[in-house]
Amino acid sequence: MTHMIDWLNTNQGFVMSLLTMVYVVATIIIVVFNRKTIKEMKDSREAESRPYVFIYLDKIPRETHCFLRIKNYGKSGAQLNDVSITPNLTFNKGALPRDFLSSVILAPSQSLEFLVFDVKDEILENSYTVHLQYMSVDGNKKQYKDDYILLMNYIPQLGYIGGGPTDLSSEAKELQRIGNQLDSIKHKL
Repeated sequence: MTHMIDWLNTNQGFVMSLLTMVYVVATIIIVVFNRKTIKEMKDSREAESRPYVFIYLDKIPRETHCFLRIKNYGKSGAQLNDVSITPNLTFNKGALPRDFLSSVILAPSQSLEFLVFDVKDEILENSYTVHLQYMSVDGNKKQYKDDYILLMNYIPQLGYIGGGPTDLSSEAKELQRIGNQLDSIKHKL
């Protein structure tokens, strides 16, 4: 034990240099891991608060047409920069989505609905490619680009479930009866 104490006393500079080097390496490793953690937290926070805009087609009950719906499911506003759907859908006066949606701002949870003049049966025959480009309206103005395909084979399976007859008031029951009669007249025509 005395030999070790003598060696440490004579080589004090070497031992201090070695300990300092270990501290420097440990500090560098801690800094690297902290930077990775901070980046992951920043990315997670951005993903949580960014806008998420989707376009989809939805049928109208008792009608032969569909709605084009555009909704911001995110937690911040989005400005639409470019919207295109291929093959083209028929809107009012033959307008294309990029004609009337350029620079539109959608607040969080806000949706827009447009009547598509194409007949639902014709829409079901196609799949539609959607190209959507938008940016966040918060401080960072980050650009987002989404490309996806709308498959329409689910539309005939969409159903609308109403409350049972016991849940309806007498006025609502009468309106439901009138709606059913109108449907039967429409099918006869």
